[in-house]
Amino acid sequence: MRDNSTAMSIRPIFVLGSPRSGTTMIGNYLGSADSVLNAGEYRGLYLAHAALPVQLGAASRLVGVTPAEWEPYQALYMEEVQRHAAEFIVRVAERAGKSAFCDSGPRNVLICTLLAEIFPDALFVLTLRHYTGTIQSLLRLGTIQLGPAFEATIDYINPTTIAAAAVWARHYTASFNLPNDRTVFFGYDNFCADPAPVLARFKVDLAAAGFPVRELDDSMFAESHATTLGKPRATAARRLAGRVKLTPMPSFDASAWSAAHELEVSRVVGPIDSLLRSFFPNDYADPAGYPGSEALLAAVPSAKGNAPAKRPAIKPSRGPQAKGR
Repeated sequence: MRDNSTAMSIRPIFVLGSPRSGTTMIGNYLGSADSVLNAGEYRGLYLAHAALPVQLGAASRLVGVTPAEWEPYQALYMEEVQRHAAEFIVRVAERAGKSAFCDSGPRNVLICTLLAEIFPDALFVLTLRHYTGTIQSLLRLGTIQLGPAFEATIDYINPTTIAAAAVWARHYTASFNLPNDRTVFFGYDNFCADPAPVLARFKVDLAAAGFPVRELDDSMFAESHATTLGKPRATAARRLAGRVKLTPMPSFDASAWSAAHELEVSRVVGPIDSLLRSFFPNDYADPAGYPGSEALLAAVPSAKGNAPAKRPAIKPSRGPQAKGR
């Protein structure tokens, strides 16, 4: 499937990041444009390129499970599934009379290198959310429970704070493989704290990337996204007399985050948190009400021997560059 990098009349748009980082909200926002097909969390590409190889690869490790004469057909099947996943969403967008489709599946970040090869004209939008609010949201909805064998080395994760931290770290580690020249960044915590200027700057970046920003519907922010049925949460906008008023909303619950939580996750999230701060100083930020990691850890006597005073300044071999604004 990697050689399927042909020019297409439909432009793919991928909104990705950690689960619970605002990908659904931004996906629905971009999908509000008249010329964009909103596919939500399409998942077809992730299943074809991540889950399916794991399933088929697991069978090949056991003698006799996959007969030698079947192996070529198994490889052919996977190629056809992967080709179908790409061609199907493009075909649907064409039939709908759209010029682009938007897939807001956050796990696509784990296969972003492949997606960049398959779709040379794709636009990537990375949502950046601090680990504290992300972890709280993951635990609240129980969305870190994984189906058996859908991950290469994980069958099941219990919904614990450390497991949620690992999900956050894993996705943002993968984000450094995004193509620099085709990625736009969205700071979720900054948006929640002061939505108007952040949205205005986001639109400028989208327009520079060739997105039709005049088609966007800001009233999408008045809706609650990716929440449990019957349990809507705070929104970043209100509809007033036919107009849309952007309003701050919480992205973190300070009353539910203690020094013990910070100590538990610090070694898992610390290195990636440091990188995100370095590469995206204008987009990745602490949520409102968060006192900071060092302040929290200073209140825990045992933290002195367990957490470094300064987080390691490591750099990936490649990845998106910080955008000075």
